[in-house]
Amino acid sequence: MGGDVDELSETDAPFSLTVPKETVVARHVDFAARIAIGYLLISIIWILASDRLVIWLLPAGNLADWVQSAKGIIFVSITALALYLVVHLYVKRLAKAREDLQAAWDQTLLGWAMAIDAREKATGLHSQRVAKLTVQLAKQMRIKPADLTDIYRGALLHDIGKIGVPDAVLLAPGPLTVEQWAIMRQHPEIGMRMLAPIEFLKNAIDIPYCHHERWDGSGYPRGLKGNEIPLAARIFAVVDVFDAVTSDRSYRSPLPTAEAMELVRGETGTLLDPQVVAAFETLMAQQARATSTR
Repeated sequence: MGGDVDELSETDAPFSLTVPKETVVARHVDFAARIAIGYLLISIIWILASDRLVIWLLPAGNLADWVQSAKGIIFVSITALALYLVVHLYVKRLAKAREDLQAAWDQTLLGWAMAIDAREKATGLHSQRVAKLTVQLAKQMRIKPADLTDIYRGALLHDIGKIGVPDAVLLAPGPLTVEQWAIMRQHPEIGMRMLAPIEFLKNAIDIPYCHHERWDGSGYPRGLKGNEIPLAARIFAVVDVFDAVTSDRSYRSPLPTAEAMELVRGETGTLLDPQVVAAFETLMAQQARATSTR
């Protein structure tokens, strides 16, 4: 079109903001090489200088042998301490860099969640609320601390697949038609396909993919039943129901906590896992007691 835009040839490499793996590896190899070379040079200098010093001070005798052994032990001890300090400092820097990277990831995920909630205006800060409460319930159920981050991320992004749902369906003012429901029910699979290629989110997919499965097997997208449903998704389902009925929506007022808990109990064994509901009741009772004593 007028020659204003340069066309890409088939041989042009795609632009990427990712640091090539070879560059990262080269940095670590360079660091290791500097450590090894420095250690080698110090060792050679120490051996040559100390040997000559011992020979000059103690030309012969058993004492010279003992001094040779002692200086070797001293050298090994000092260099071991120096290497420990250098490696320890380097590992701390790597840990800090990893923490900063994870913080950046989580801020990005929070931005995604806020974008989803903003698109579906009636839900407000739904994603952040359910993510926080899901983690609390997971702790109540003695989920391993190492898994809590994945549960938080999965809960935060549970509706990420709605990005692929047209506004005409997502924001429909009244009940959805059969055709619209067919489109809406695709969002768990859309979410799964979006998150699966992202390495650090692979373990967080259970909630976005399975949060509409039902304990009695009547859910979607796969019709999983009972313990076939991943535990993270079963935990989230309880929180999602509770938040849905206790938050303000344009079409209804929020229910009081007591009524909401009755509704949650009513879904036990059909939509919700009875064991998770029992843990949720305990959690809510604990929170109520903590609030009343303040």
